Amino acid sequence: MREDKSITTIINSEAEENISEETPKGKVVKKSGQRIGFNYIIYKSLKESQKNDVMKCFYIKGLFNFGTCVIKEGTLGDSKDKHGRDIKDRLVWQKELHEKLQGKVRVPRYLGSFEENGNYYLVIERIKGESLVHMFKKHNKELRESVITRNKLGRKFLGYILKIIDLMDELHKNNVVHRDASSNNFMITPGGKIALIDLELSYSIDQQLPSPPFQLGTHGFMSPQQIATLTPTVQDDIFALGANIFQMWTYISPSKIVDTTYEKLVKKINFFIPDQKVADIVTQCMHPDPDERPALQAIRKIIHEYKADHNTKIHRTQSHPHLYDRQEVLEIIQKSINTYSTPLLADPEKGWFADNMRDASGDKDKINKAWFGSFHQGVAGVIYMLSKAKYVGMNVDVTSPFVQKGLDLIEQKYINRKYSTSPSLHFGSSGIAATITTAIHTGLLEFQPKYTDWIYALLEKENEDLNIFNGICGQGIANMICTPLISDKQLSEKIHDYVQQLLSLQQEDGSWIIFPKSKKKKVPKGFGTGISGIIYFLLEYAKRFNDEQAILGAERGLEWLIGKASRHKERICWPSNSGKEPNTWWTIGNAGIALAFIKGYALTNNLKYKKFAAGGLYYHKEKGVNNSLSQTNGLSGLGEIYLDAYQVLKDPIWLQRADWVAQNVLHLLKIHPTHGIYWLTEHEKQPAPSFMTGNSGVLHFLLRYCYPDKIGIPLSVYNHIETEIQTPKFITHIPIS
Repeated sequence: MREDKSITTIINSEAEENISEETPKGKVVKKSGQRIGFNYIIYKSLKESQKNDVMKCFYIKGLFNFGTCVIKEGTLGDSKDKHGRDIKDRLVWQKELHEKLQGKVRVPRYLGSFEENGNYYLVIERIKGESLVHMFKKHNKELRESVITRNKLGRKFLGYILKIIDLMDELHKNNVVHRDASSNNFMITPGGKIALIDLELSYSIDQQLPSPPFQLGTHGFMSPQQIATLTPTVQDDIFALGANIFQMWTYISPSKIVDTTYEKLVKKINFFIPDQKVADIVTQCMHPDPDERPALQAIRKIIHEYKADHNTKIHRTQSHPHLYDRQEVLEIIQKSINTYSTPLLADPEKGWFADNMRDASGDKDKINKAWFGSFHQGVAGVIYMLSKAKYVGMNVDVTSPFVQKGLDLIEQKYINRKYSTSPSLHFGSSGIAATITTAIHTGLLEFQPKYTDWIYALLEKENEDLNIFNGICGQGIANMICTPLISDKQLSEKIHDYVQQLLSLQQEDGSWIIFPKSKKKKVPKGFGTGISGIIYFLLEYAKRFNDEQAILGAERGLEWLIGKASRHKERICWPSNSGKEPNTWWTIGNAGIALAFIKGYALTNNLKYKKFAAGGLYYHKEKGVNNSLSQTNGLSGLGEIYLDAYQVLKDPIWLQRADWVAQNVLHLLKIHPTHGIYWLTEHEKQPAPSFMTGNSGVLHFLLRYCYPDKIGIPLSVYNHIETEIQTPKFITHIPIS
């Protein structure tokens, strides 16, 4: 499930190579207007994958026999299983099921099939409407609260669940188990009716076909028995139904709560679903033992009662969620640090990997591994987190070999590299310099003279961008982090030059044109690539050097942001330049803008800045839950800013919110049976150790949650680190030979 656009689609990552996926041999080109078969014309591609492609097409079979349809394409030999069956076998089986269920269960009508160029094509009815998961996404900002309060929208979705139960009941009466009853495969028509699609994994109980059943499904909706490819039963669909109800309540992928013991599953579901009877029925549905799962009518009774009780005075028992205490959190952190030395997060030879999201090739159920040096996705971010863990007393010894592999990678890619590398704080050299300095400060790295040379070389790169992620603001932050370790007049002058350049480019209205070479003079407001990050840097500089001009420039920028704000009671947001609903997260959204106002209030005590900082954070629900746990676009980043808000604004509500975020994150931890604790932070199928999009960002937030007086916001100039550097306070630069 995807909710917010990732920042990595907006800014340049350090992926070393672009791999284009070639069109599989024999497949028809999915081009609008392309003819396929005798009677069909492609309108658009709906899905392309190695397994099979799906197209929306027009069909013309006669003067009064025309319309739209869906065609599934199966390429001969593709996706063969160990029994020699390919995608064609699946589609032929699906054809039989459509013919069997037509007129009995609301599934797409079978319209025809044909073969062409060695491919098999299944033609079925196109059901107008939206998938259940798309409806979850469409209403995700208000759906949870609506289901809890059972207002009009909440009752509508509870009604959808009741209709899904009835639909599954009809399917089971026809002796068919769907086996992929995920929220992707229920279609809601404009009239509010429910249809079931994608039958290729289904199993006929009376025919005992296919034998053996086809493998896989949608992770999070598959029962343990289905994963083990045991003989299908209706209890497999009951498991999926529980997952759908959980997803409706939370908009969290069920894949983040499965693969655990029943006792832990109970804790997770009781935290996220506050009504005890609903929580109980969902946990029963997802019980690892199929004999313990309830019948459809028992589930229907609980959901119907919950929906009907909204206008009565019947008292409903609330769930009693387990809340992790500080000692438990510290134990979890330590165990998850140990996971960093296992194959789950590190290649034994190459070290910590990242998910290369720019590479669309390969198995979509696995991450595309790549090895980067940067802070955002690479080894520097992992080393940065481990530095903070070391500083507060966590045992990181087990990661030492991989820290060295990370340093070797940095040396190879950034020190010995003969061609240019990015100067970016998040995706390049300056972030690495800041990380090495932090690691020496905290004792994770023992000082060596070569690190002085490295840091100097990493900081000296020229840059034309302005923003904090990629531009001179990020370089300025890195310079200030590194100056206690390196004394160099040229580097010190660079910090001042960055500020003067920013002040000279500030527009009369207080803004900056971030992309001056673009035809459209874009003025993004966010933190990572926009004005809020520039303001934050100016305020960090002003605090360090007591510079009035920098404060004035920052205040002019804050006033510009105030003028662009949209207010609704206590909530304040900053809509996108295109007028779309605002992003709410750190890197490009509300939370990052609020961070600039927090910093402004900390330096000026201007109550207006306090109001806008709080208003920006109030845009998030008080006890909201979310599928994304990352720093970039998720709860870990939001939790960091809540902690900053509490420290600066002194309002306990922000600590309470940070508490809630921490509990949310902790209830979504997963445990590998061999390697230990980890998180699936965004949409990945396998975990990655990276900082801004992976596990290291989650751990940094939890470390800071436990040690708020010792750890600051990531890559902050003032990190509350007071230990003495185990080297002379100032090191004169010795040029690299």
